[in-house]
Amino acid sequence: MKKYRYLVMIVGVILLSGCTKKEEIKEISYTTSSFGIIVKAITVNTEERTKKIFINNDYTKGGAPRKMSEIPEEEFDIYDINDVEEIFKEIDKVDIPHWKERYMNKHIMDGYQWSLIVKYKSGEMKTSSGSNDKPKKFDELIHVLFDTKE
Repeated sequence: MKKYRYLVMIVGVILLSGCTKKEEIKEISYTTSSFGIIVKAITVNTEERTKKIFINNDYTKGGAPRKMSEIPEEEFDIYDINDVEEIFKEIDKVDIPHWKERYMNKHIMDGYQWSLIVKYKSGEMKTSSGSNDKPKKFDELIHVLFDTKE
């Protein structure tokens, strides 16, 4: 009988150790670039309840910006977020915590690069990036981030 009790306790500990508390997202920043020049950028901020979107229609001409910090504030389109919880419910479905740090297709030498930074309210941060490769639910995330129907 004691063997079964210990077995049940061990199984319970193993199961519970796999359950982590879901961290609340403070901010998500995403950029996509081509040959180092930012094509699109977005920052979703839960505390400000805003989406700041930058679309660079002139990226094929070269130049800047190469970093999000180089984008002048007035070049962002700013959207209010009415339902932050709904957005993050959709974002939870793409399972960002399990994304790899780096995705790379070594067989393609040109194309696109992307970067994602998730800042949590706890101070923790998750980064993921890629060059001509992406995780399975990447397109769903981009759709949610850039949706401006609010």
